[in-house]
Amino acid sequence: YDFSNVATYLDRAEVRAALGVGQRKWSDCNHVVALGFELSGDWMQSYEKKLPDQLGDGVRVLIYAGDQDYICNWLGNQAWAQAMPWPHRADFAATSPVPWMAGGKQAGTLQSSHGFSFLRVYDAGHMVPRDQPANALAMLHAFLDGEM
Repeated sequence: YDFSNVATYLDRAEVRAALGVGQRKWSDCNHVVALGFELSGDWMQSYEKKLPDQLGDGVRVLIYAGDQDYICNWLGNQAWAQAMPWPHRADFAATSPVPWMAGGKQAGTLQSSHGFSFLRVYDAGHMVPRDQPANALAMLHAFLDGEM
């Protein structure tokens, strides 16, 4: 992703003044800050083993992936979602993905059963909300409104 426009904007004198950051330069990834999170244990974790209990307790779960994501590809995400052991695994695996509509057009495919949904978002990479902001908002609304 090219964040150069963000850096250009955040480097403007009036923006730095409004943010109160003085002469500090914007960095899209601060490795010192990231290292602090890593060393404290606050880093990426797998929640796959916690999802079955959550689903069993009635907590709805949405897993989504952009179909252009080469970091966390949608095929791999879909494979673990279908293979995850939980009480309704067979029901979920038996459902076929159906077209997911957003803004009046097909924006992906959705596989859903018993409160567990896997959404493949078309024309989106690793950062679905950046690549497809309107569709990401529609996804969020649909999930929060119980439509997924």
